Formats: sequence, C-alpha cells, structure tokens
Amino acid sequence: MERKSIEQLIVNNEWNMFQKVQGINGRAPCQAEEQYQTFIIMRLSQFESWPIEVIQSYLQDLEDAKAAERNLVMEKYAWMMEDTDPEYFSQIRHLLPPVSEEKRELARKITAQYMCWEKEVDTLYPNVRKNGRPTTAGTSLEGDTSLETYLRCELMTYSAKTLQLLWKTIEAAPSQNLYMISMEKLANAYGYTSLEAAETALS
Repeated sequence: MERKSIEQLIVNNEWNMFQKVQGINGRAPCQAEEQYQTFIIMRLSQFESWPIEVIQSYLQDLEDAKAAERNLVMEKYAWMMEDTDPEYFSQIRHLLPPVSEEKRELARKITAQYMCWEKEVDTLYPNVRKNGRPTTAGTSLEGDTSLETYLRCELMTYSAKTLQLLWKTIEAAPSQNLYMISMEKLANAYGYTSLEAAETALS
C-alpha cells in the first residue's frame, strides 16, 4: 500500500474514534463536522514526518484496536487526565488497558526528544509557535494541555512495536528534527512555502 493511502486510512480511523469520544461536558467544538479538514491537516503533518514502517505499524495498531473494540483516541484523552484532572482520572483509570513499563519508558524517551526539538522550533519560529499548546506540563494553564502531556499520552496508546520503530528512527538520526519537519508540513498545508515564510507572515 502506498504511503498516501496509509496516511488517509490512519486519519480516517482516528476521526471515527474521535467522533465517539464523550467529554465530561459532552462533545467538544473541535469534534464538529466542519472541523474535519483541520483535524486532517494537523494529524497528517505528524505522520508525514515519520518513516513508512512507523505509520504502517501504527495503522495496524488502529486496526487491532477496532477489532478489540478499543478507542485509542478516547484512551489518549483519558491518560491526559492523569495530569490535567487527577481526581477524575482516579475514577476511570480501571477502565484503561494497562500500559507496560517498556511502553511507558519508550513514550517518555520519545517525548523528551520531541521537547528538545520543540525548543529549537520555539527559538527559530516564535510567531509560528505562539498560539500553539504550551510546551511542558509545568507551563500549562488550567484547562490547557501541554504538548508534552498530549504527546506522551498519545504514545502510550501505541503498540510496543510502533514505539520501538519510532525510537529506532530517532536514535538513528537524533539531529533530524522530526517536530520541525512536522511543523514545515503544517505550514505548507496552510499555504506557506516554508516555516520562514509563515514566521514572517505571522509577525
């Protein structure tokens, strides 16, 4: 299967799972049908920065989850509450599949590398990043989830195989800033020729 087809299957699966997520206060505005294109752009910008073997493995994770009647997007948001709403999380934790120590450690290492890369993007392109998520859990405001928490909790829903492949990619070329590649893809999707062009336009 070609790369574009894999990416489209991934985002379609994620969107369908996202539509079934029910928050404490009901559905969120970002779940509205008119937000579909924004969802696609945001998610594709991440997957387009990863090698094909990583996204192939993640697509299998999604297919396996569907077969097991699991919703990985719901699980991601539930794990985020461990940081953002610990009291509520204590009431739902028993509903979540256990996460192995291997997966937790891989998610931690991958997230730590992404935070280093994000700081580089913050320094070079502050206008591009100024309206994004806060970087770390320590810089989050009430009701706002940091990039660090969001990514780590998403990674915890992946299979050990997918995490191993992603970490192998990072270890092979740690200077290749996957987060910057993702942000470049995002800028292109919104019509900018480069991150530099987006930075200038948003200044």
